[in-house]
Amino acid sequence: MSFDSQPMKSRPSLLAAALFALAGCSQMPSTPQDPAPAAPPRDLPPIEYDGETLGDLLVAESAAQRQSLRVTMAYYARAAETTHDPEIIGQATKLATYLEEHEQARHLAGLWLERQADNADALRLAALADIQLERPEQATESIDRLLAVHGSEALIPLVAEARGLDEGANQRLLNALSGLAERYPEQAPLWYARALDRRQQSDLDGALEAVDTALDQDPDHGEAALLRTQILFEQGRRDKALSELSDIVDEAPDARRPRVAYVRLLLAAGRYDRASEQLTILAEQNPRDLDLQYSLALLALESGAMDSAEAILQRLLRQGYRPNEMRLHLGQAAEQRGDSKGAIDYYLKVKGGESLQAQVQAARLMYSEGRGDQAHALITSLTHQYPEQATLLWISEADMRAANGDPESALALLDRALETAPDNPELLYARAMTAGGLGNYEAMEADLRRVLEQQPDDPAALNALGYTWADQGVRLEQARDMIRRALEQQPNDPAILDSMGWVLYRLGRPEDALPFLRRAYAQFPDPEVSAHLGEVLWVLGEEDDARRVWATALEQSPEAEPIMETLQRLEVTL
Repeated sequence: MSFDSQPMKSRPSLLAAALFALAGCSQMPSTPQDPAPAAPPRDLPPIEYDGETLGDLLVAESAAQRQSLRVTMAYYARAAETTHDPEIIGQATKLATYLEEHEQARHLAGLWLERQADNADALRLAALADIQLERPEQATESIDRLLAVHGSEALIPLVAEARGLDEGANQRLLNALSGLAERYPEQAPLWYARALDRRQQSDLDGALEAVDTALDQDPDHGEAALLRTQILFEQGRRDKALSELSDIVDEAPDARRPRVAYVRLLLAAGRYDRASEQLTILAEQNPRDLDLQYSLALLALESGAMDSAEAILQRLLRQGYRPNEMRLHLGQAAEQRGDSKGAIDYYLKVKGGESLQAQVQAARLMYSEGRGDQAHALITSLTHQYPEQATLLWISEADMRAANGDPESALALLDRALETAPDNPELLYARAMTAGGLGNYEAMEADLRRVLEQQPDDPAALNALGYTWADQGVRLEQARDMIRRALEQQPNDPAILDSMGWVLYRLGRPEDALPFLRRAYAQFPDPEVSAHLGEVLWVLGEEDDARRVWATALEQSPEAEPIMETLQRLEVTL
């Protein structure tokens, strides 16, 4: 569980939405949803069969009525193999696709194509199965045949079904479509797919060329026009992108999607006044679409357009729309504006599933305002309401105290918590880190050792103890072994990568340390990692690079202690 102030939000796949646009839809729904799967085929083909086959089909039908679809699938598949009847094979293929039996679906689609080589459904389902099975070249062959025989209209059901694919499968489908652009140069949807594909690969010039070709073939391709503005924006040509998008909005003032795209780019460009105007227009044009207004409020909130976000959230709250979520977001907006009191008031009114997160955030703000007694009372109350979360609540409160300059009080709180749960590894680890922050490394080591007695492979404890020894320049071989064990479990964790780099440097191996520190810095360039990377670069004679790393860190945190200490120790002046 997380007590972060910002709630996690699930988002639809942007690639899936873009692929759906290939089918020529002029307007996306405000809240994309996975399409409801088609009902499984159940009608028996009106032809004569032998007794065994008829029995299989009757059993399949009966199983389908009981929703035992895998039983239905087994009998349909057997009937497909024995009868070679295209109608039965088609029923079986559709059912296998519905059940996500991709190998079976591809095999059955192959049987279908042996009987009806140009059947659009067979080609489409074969392509989808190959996409799922990571066979893009075979999928391209099926799509090629589909286009050659049935034209671009055949893309509509294919791409519509693609909305149910995951991100990787969507990308493979996009690659397959993109690869056919030269073969069918008059097909604007394929050039649009090429543009999407190039953009995914960060080839913005290639993406712009492809989208311009799509517009040459079909000047009314609205999605291509919108994509062109996004590519221009990403190339740094913001004024041109916004100008073109403004023209699109003016030409279709009632169309929702272009205006939403315009809002996104205005917010990304920091032009909040103009974005606010567009948000107001969208809200007025869609007064009953509260889901859209909520999405717009979140977009404004995430982009820093607080006034617009709060205006929409307040309006939704007055209408009784998801009141607890509205109060949670209004609290976040007030917090970002620096209105801690207003944020606390909103957070404390949140009920339901968001209540715990909101009240913890209220306590955090109370501590920052010097209202520690109230905050402690609130957290204590929460431990009684949510006993299963008591450990995380005490740790969270200790973090609040330490963050507000009172680590001794944080340590005392953890001491009291451990009186009731003396062997709790989470509390022991939290107390170890707090003690380390106070420079009490002996107590820190004792608690970390107790954690490792219970959980010998705990990566956090292994890394913390190994890094502490490395930083102190003691037990370096043992420290490296501990950090190595942690890294084996979490090979991409930037904190552990930094620790490995630092212990190797302490062992006199700066060349070996450098790759680990570069990887850590690429993921998490905080002052400590920056200090370590800069020092290793300096020792290796790459002084200009070291200065750049340190200077960048100081731009973000001018008083960063790890950087200042390193510069002083190495006698470096930036």
